[in-house]
Amino acid sequence: MSGQAPSIQDRPARDGSGADDPIVALWDAHFHEPAAAVARARAAVGDPTSGERLRAWAELTIAWHQLYFTADPASAAAMFPAARQRFERLGERRGELLARIGEARLLLITQQPLAARTALLEIYDEASSTLPPQDRFWAINALGATYYYEDRIDETIRYMHLALETLHTIDVSPQLATALSNLAAALVTVGDYAPARELAQDALGMLPRYDNPQLWLFARSNLAEAQLGTGDAAGALATIDAMLGDPANPPRSAAQAHYLAISAEVYALHGRLDDAARCVREAESIRASYPGGFNAVYATWAAAVLADARDDDDAALAALDLAIDTAERHKHVPTLCKAFAASAARLAALGRWEEAYRRQVRLTEVDHARLSHRAGAKYYLLKVEHELKHARNERDRAERERQESLAINRQLERLNCELERKVQEVEELQGRLAAEAVHDPLTQLFNRRYLDSVVPALLSGATRRAAPLALALVDLDHFKRVNDRYGHLAGDRVLMQIGRVLATSLRPADVLCRYGGEEFCVVLPDTDAHGARTALATLAARLRELVVPWGGESLTGFTFSAGIAVAPGDGSTQAELVSAADRALYHAKAQGRERVVLAGADEHRPAVGTR
Repeated sequence: MSGQAPSIQDRPARDGSGADDPIVALWDAHFHEPAAAVARARAAVGDPTSGERLRAWAELTIAWHQLYFTADPASAAAMFPAARQRFERLGERRGELLARIGEARLLLITQQPLAARTALLEIYDEASSTLPPQDRFWAINALGATYYYEDRIDETIRYMHLALETLHTIDVSPQLATALSNLAAALVTVGDYAPARELAQDALGMLPRYDNPQLWLFARSNLAEAQLGTGDAAGALATIDAMLGDPANPPRSAAQAHYLAISAEVYALHGRLDDAARCVREAESIRASYPGGFNAVYATWAAAVLADARDDDDAALAALDLAIDTAERHKHVPTLCKAFAASAARLAALGRWEEAYRRQVRLTEVDHARLSHRAGAKYYLLKVEHELKHARNERDRAERERQESLAINRQLERLNCELERKVQEVEELQGRLAAEAVHDPLTQLFNRRYLDSVVPALLSGATRRAAPLALALVDLDHFKRVNDRYGHLAGDRVLMQIGRVLATSLRPADVLCRYGGEEFCVVLPDTDAHGARTALATLAARLRELVVPWGGESLTGFTFSAGIAVAPGDGSTQAELVSAADRALYHAKAQGRERVVLAGADEHRPAVGTR
């Protein structure tokens, strides 16, 4: 340090947040405008007149820039310790903690998630209690990432939600866009594409405020993958074209090649093979330079989708086998599912039925594990939506009033304890649910066991909020004709496709289960009779558009009959609602099928309307 008295720029901010501190403001600005902020930081490091404190924050800013916004994150390895040592000498704990968080994140990039978690847990309690929310976010985000790289998605999603909770106390920020996009990526991993798409779109909606091209790249690639998962191939193509054709983007040399893998997949799907080939070359280049993370998975999958789009069966199968082996080795479930499905389809097209069957069996096994993760995530999302929302509101209200009196402060403590208890209940329920068989093996939808476990909680929440809840029983019309004419294998194929159509046509908070045979149960929280009518009308329209190829023919014209019951008018328990919906379904069948009937007064006339 200089022997002169510190200038105003070398004095810490009064509250430790950096709000009145031009030096710490350099760090805070970095995530809003990374290019401009890092240029100022490099100038400070190169200026011999810069004080010790300015150098420390400038080095921290440059190290995080290398870590998050460049294709060479490993170059941060030397700068993080230098910044941390300066902060230790200065006694500035905020900067020291941020440097240690950055070092832990660097361990993740070098494929050391356990070491990263150990390093983070050593400082986690202190970081959670002392860092401002925008900094605390990075500790929580990094800890969640350590579980993501070990395929522990339930834990990842829990920390992603905690990160969102942390950011709710401050204005909209780039960190919030990052958290939404991270959560979208986690939901894509468990195949929950519809809410992932909404979260990625929310993230993109925030980004025009900031000059942060790498966040655009990240959010768009997650959105494109979610769009593909929901069947929106045209939307995925538009997203990819915007991502790769945006002149505001930096040279595409990110250290992770996920965006190139999804781009190659979308381009191959649309027959733009030259564009897909360019993405394959770039992904392979990134893999060669940065073999960590999932880059091997991304590169082999990009090559596989390009090969699969061409006419050379042997080359395609070899590329798909390599993608399967790589995804299995790295435990990358989304790519493994897609590679098994593509390989099975090509083998079946070649008449190699036994090999196709073995691929399909492996796909089912992987999907089984994936859906167990999804069940836990889905239940956690539902519990957060319906149980923690009001506790948050009460907690926030108590926090604002805390300074008024000691009594309000005691109330805040009680509410926080209640919130902690509810979170613990969610985690315990989630753990039990993940261990159970909660899905139907044919359609991969939830089953009656899951329905029985979730409906009582949804009804209880609806009662407390005086909100409606609709339950519908949906039965496919004349489904026996499919089995009789084409055989039960065709019937199974049709049920699988119908299950996918129904699942992607509902809201994230809605619950869809296979109830038995060709019958399904749909639970619609916060939905009255009018909304339920429109929801089922949407399902009917999507079903009429469904085409299922089978044996050289196209099976179409699928319809259903349905009965709707709405709590509390048609019943206050699950049994009462199911019974009322079943009676309404009977009337729908008696009136000629292909219609929706409401329980109660409207039981004898078809339901129509708009949600």
